[in-house]
Parts: sequence; structure tokens; C-alpha cells
Amino acid sequence: MGNPQNFSLDIPRRCQMLIEELWPKVSKKPEGDTLPLNASFLLAISTPMINLPIERIWKPQMNRAVGHLNDAVLDAHLAAAIRKGIGSNAVANAGFYCPDAWRYHYLPKGASLPDLSQHGLPQSVEAALGVEAASKTAGELGTEMFCNILRNGLAHGGVIYLDTDGRTTHGAPVQMFCFVSTKWTRGSGVEGLHFLRVGMKDYRRFLQRWTNWLLSEATQIAAK
Repeated sequence: MGNPQNFSLDIPRRCQMLIEELWPKVSKKPEGDTLPLNASFLLAISTPMINLPIERIWKPQMNRAVGHLNDAVLDAHLAAAIRKGIGSNAVANAGFYCPDAWRYHYLPKGASLPDLSQHGLPQSVEAALGVEAASKTAGELGTEMFCNILRNGLAHGGVIYLDTDGRTTHGAPVQMFCFVSTKWTRGSGVEGLHFLRVGMKDYRRFLQRWTNWLLSEATQIAAK
């Protein structure tokens, strides 16, 4: 690999190529292991795919980055398209959104936050994410909020593995991811937790749409 002209576009494109090439291999159970590597692989490879465009193109334009890695200046038209795409409009209208794939729930802090590492997803959150209304609520999220939850979960380790029923079952095959991000405000601190759930197959499909969206914006601008 040579030094790319635009790191924030080339890395997602190459990561998507790796998914397509390696998915059959990582989906098979390796010898001596109990479960395949597909969940670990998908989670690891998606982190730069999501975070680089947000950190190096979107954030600098929002004055949320210090500026030493600013890919937005490489193409002002592309940067503007990404800024517009990750805005206040409902994420259901975004080109990278997969309808009916995502479910969202917000949990106020109350007396304390749940211990997700020891106890996994709280039963109340499992139940809230299990109803169809959670799908509609996810689609109504602002695109910026949706991307921030995903970015924060990947960047800060806020990810929970879930089984086919959306529960935390240790040792069970992973069928869903739940991305967790704190709601924080200046002066008040942490006020609650955002939970964004997606099936693993749907997450893989989302990554393809995310990459296609980025490259489509770049291609349309280059053609003008």
C-alpha cells in the first residue's frame, strides 16, 4: 500500500475489500477454538472505517479537533458533503442507513450507572431494545447523534456482544452488537447512556453502505 491521497477515504475502501476477501475464512471455526472469529474481525476492522472520516473530515469542520490531522482541507467540496450528510436530519434519511437494522434506547443515570462489564446489558434495556418501537426511535435519531454513538462506542470500548435474543450470554455465539455511549453535558457530567443495537449481519451490510456513501460523494465531486 502506498501513501494514500486521502487517508479517510482510502482506509475505509481497503477495509471493505478485506471484509469481502476474508469474511469466508473468519466465519469458519478455527481448529482448537470454540467459535469463529467473525465478530472480533468485524468489530476490529470497522473501527478505522467509521472513526477516520469522522475524526479527520467531519470533526475539524465542527471545531472539535485540534487540526493536526485535517483531511477536510484536501477537498473542500467533499468535506462539505460529509458535513451535510452527518447533520441534524433524521438518520433514516441518510444514504448509509439500513432501515429496520438498528434499535435505540436511552437510559437515564438515576442513582448510578449499570456495571456493564460484570453484568452485561441490563434486563430493562434488553426489553426496551426488543420492541419494534426501538427501531422507529433509532431511525428518528439525528445523523450526528447516530454517528457519535457509533464512534464513541468504537473509540472508547463501549461495545457489548449479544446473542440471537439480544441478551448478554457468556460463551454464546455473537449475533448482535450493542454500542454504548454516555450522554454528557458541561457542568452536569454524565447524565445517562445511549444504547444502539444492530445484528452482526446488518452491521456488515451497514459498513458496505457506509463505504459506498463515502466513495459516492467523492466520485460525484470528482466528476464535476
